[in-house]
Amino acid sequence: WFGHRIPVWYQSKLKNQKSKIKKNQPLEIYVGVEPPVGEDWQQDPDTLDTWFSSGTWTFSTLGWPKQTKDLKTFHPTSVIETGYDILFFWIARMIMMSQYAVKQIPFKTVYLHGLVRDKQGRKMSKSLGNGIDPLDMIAKYGTDALRLAMLVGNTPGNDFRLYDEKIAGFRNFVNKLWNISRYILMTLDKVPVIINNPQPKTLADKWILTRLNIVNKTVTQHINDFEFSPAAEKLYDFTWHELADWYLEIAKIEKGKDDILNYILATILKLWHPFAPFVTEVLWQEAWPKEKLLMVQAWPKVISQRNIKAEDDMKVIQDIITAVRNFRAENKVAKEKVLDCFIDGASTTIFDQKKLLEGLRTNIKLSSQSKNTNHKIAAGKLSVYLSAPN
Repeated sequence: WFGHRIPVWYQSKLKNQKSKIKKNQPLEIYVGVEPPVGEDWQQDPDTLDTWFSSGTWTFSTLGWPKQTKDLKTFHPTSVIETGYDILFFWIARMIMMSQYAVKQIPFKTVYLHGLVRDKQGRKMSKSLGNGIDPLDMIAKYGTDALRLAMLVGNTPGNDFRLYDEKIAGFRNFVNKLWNISRYILMTLDKVPVIINNPQPKTLADKWILTRLNIVNKTVTQHINDFEFSPAAEKLYDFTWHELADWYLEIAKIEKGKDDILNYILATILKLWHPFAPFVTEVLWQEAWPKEKLLMVQAWPKVISQRNIKAEDDMKVIQDIITAVRNFRAENKVAKEKVLDCFIDGASTTIFDQKKLLEGLRTNIKLSSQSKNTNHKIAAGKLSVYLSAPN
C-alpha cells in the first residue's frame, strides 16, 4: 500500500454480504490500528488521503514513535520552505499532526515560493506540454545557472517564469565568476593563503575593500531576512560591475595586490556559495586545496568600518574616466590618439590618480593647464576639457 491504510475493520462474513444489507441497516465495524479479538476481521483495503501521511513527515522520518536521538536533535526545526498552493494541505496538517503526536509545533517560520510558469506565464502542465525537465536544463546550462534563474528576480510567494534564455543568461554569469576567479589565481605571485585582514595601499584598495564590506553586510542581512533575490542581485552587481569592470582593470596597472585579491576571492566565493554551490566549491578547492571544504567554512566577517572618503574619491575618478570614454566613443576617436586633458578645479587626489586616469582605456594626457583643450564635457560635478578629437 502506498499510504496509510484506513484503520477500519469488517468481519469477513459481513463484508462479503454488504451488497445484501439494506440501505439504512447498521453494519458492525471496528475502528483501530489492530483488529479486535474475535472472528475473522478484514481491514478496509483503501488508504487515507496522501496529505494525512505527509502531515506526519516532520517526526515520522526521525524514528517516531521511538524517542530517537534524531527526533530529540532535529524536532522541532526552525524553517520550512514550500509552495503557497499547499499551505493548507501540507503545512497546516503538519502542525496539527505534530501537536497531536509529539506535542510540539514543528517549525517557526514558513518560507513560501511561487509556482514555476513558462515564458508566456502559463502554469506548466502535461496537457500543455510546456514543462521543463530540470535535468535537461542542468545538462545544458549547469546546476548553478538553473538555481540562479529560479532565484534572482523572484519575490517570495509570487509566481515566476522560467525559460531557456533566462537560464542561459545566468550560465553566462557563472562563466564570468569562473573567469574572474581564474584570472585572480593566475595573477597571484605566490601560492594563495587565507588572508583575514588585508592592508590597503592605494585609493583603489581602500575603495574595493569598503565596497566589499558593504556588500558582505548587506547580503548577510538579506539572507537573514529570507530576501534571497536582493542578496544575489547585490552580490551580482558588485562582482561584475565593481570587481571585474573596475578593480581587476586597476590591478593590471597597480601591482602588488596579492593580499587584496586573495582576500576578495575568498570572500566572494563564500558569499556566492549558497547561491552557486558547485562552481564556488570547485574554485575554492583549486585555490586552497589544503583547507576544509567551502561548504563548512565560516561565513565572512566585516573587517572594517565604511570608508566614505575612499568611496567619494573613487567616484570622482570613475566619473572622469567614464566621461572620457563616452566622449571618445561618441566622436569615434581612434584608440591610438592621445587627447590632452585638463580638469577644472582638480584636487590633489585627482592628480595622485594620474596613472589610473591615463591608463584605464582613456588614452589621455593629464595637464594642469587648459592649453589646447577646448572640448568641454561633464564628469559628475567636474568639468573636463579635452583637445580636438581629430
